[in-house]
Amino acid sequence: MIFKYKDYYYTIMISVLLIAAGFFALSCIHSTAAFIFIAISLIIFLLFVFITYKRIKEVHEMSDYISHISNGEYDLDIKDNKEGELSILKNNLYKIIVTLRSQQELLCKDKNYLADSLADISHQLKTPITSITMMTDLLKNETDEEKRREFTEVINSQLSRVNWLIVTLLKLSKIDAGVIEFENTNESLKDILDDSVKPFMLSADVKGIALHAECSDDIFVDVDKNWYTEAISNIVKNCIEHTNEGGYVKVHAYQTPIFTKIVIRDNGTGIAPEDLPHIFERFYQGKNHSEASVGIGLALSKSILNKQNSIIDVKSAENSGTEFEITYYKVIV
Repeated sequence: MIFKYKDYYYTIMISVLLIAAGFFALSCIHSTAAFIFIAISLIIFLLFVFITYKRIKEVHEMSDYISHISNGEYDLDIKDNKEGELSILKNNLYKIIVTLRSQQELLCKDKNYLADSLADISHQLKTPITSITMMTDLLKNETDEEKRREFTEVINSQLSRVNWLIVTLLKLSKIDAGVIEFENTNESLKDILDDSVKPFMLSADVKGIALHAECSDDIFVDVDKNWYTEAISNIVKNCIEHTNEGGYVKVHAYQTPIFTKIVIRDNGTGIAPEDLPHIFERFYQGKNHSEASVGIGLALSKSILNKQNSIIDVKSAENSGTEFEITYYKVIV
């Protein structure tokens, strides 16, 4: 193995020549000294060959391991706690391998997540597009004005749904990619809550649901008002969708020296225990989901709140309502 490398080959050949030259030179002077010289030289030479062979073998093992890694095999372990520069190199290489393996696992998860997301998006878009196509075909041959108006309203409704879906997905993608810069300013929480419930006052009234928000004037938070309002609005919308006629959706807030708490409570259909851990997952729809639900509103809310120094939690029981708690921390500990 050693003789495959020119540097070691030349070193060994020169060493042999020098030993031979020294031996013959000492033979002319003193034969005993010559034999002592040759014995010591051979011992040193053999020791050098042994150490070199061992080092080359270890380098070969590392080379083979790197070859396995390049083929995607990460199961081998070359951790070495011995002293020496080569051992340090081994340990550093192992750290790199662990990092590469973690990155590969993350890439696989991202790839699977992307595939699942595309499948979910395709499914969500398929229904309204199919409805629009069908209504368009019927509209071509329909002469009754009332029917044409009805078909047109359905088309407009489905187009609005597609538009909302695309816009929401784009927002989620931008937040995940970190390309959105939140412009945080000191904002009145009362104004944020009022703006969050205002768009739903009419729909809640038509459905017979009592909707109101309570918050004192002296609570302020450092957030991006528009994004924070959207996050809370999505939660309020979800509560209204799952609350029956005669029910209520209440929003109130209070503060402590450490955090500000926003509580959004309804007395609607509630969430099944098996669905509760998944409600913030994209496109997840529990058994009590509404027909208009797509499954990305709460996911968007959580993404926004997490970027705004806030966390969200939920408590619910079937037929007993749901309570969302948003905790905004004043200081990052």
